[in-house]
Amino acid sequence: MKNISLNKFEDLKRNRLIKKLRSNAIAIKTNQIEIHLGCNKMEYLKNRIDDINVLDEIDLNIFIKFNNAVRFYPIGEDRNEYNKEYLKKLDLELKTIDNQYLEKIFKQCDEIINQFQNINSV
Repeated sequence: MKNISLNKFEDLKRNRLIKKLRSNAIAIKTNQIEIHLGCNKMEYLKNRIDDINVLDEIDLNIFIKFNNAVRFYPIGEDRNEYNKEYLKKLDLELKTIDNQYLEKIFKQCDEIINQFQNINSV
């Protein structure tokens, strides 16, 4: 899909969201945000950016694939609803999935950090 011409307000809003995307990539790489929550936020920000104008400068599908792979595992506060023994079993499964995606996620975060280093915004 081709990028459309944006008015000044749309361009500013899109650039602010891209800056948040970049900040979140840094937070994921530096463990300031838990990987599952960080990837959920990446997908959310990508969708918000795409609502203004499709983000075709970079492919963010790894975050969507990862989120789909861990979608049915308890993350964050959802974990409080589960038995501790059952959580141990789920955590082993989740760790396997995490290990499959972690390198690709970090590589994508590096690309986001580098690509959007000089994004214009107020």
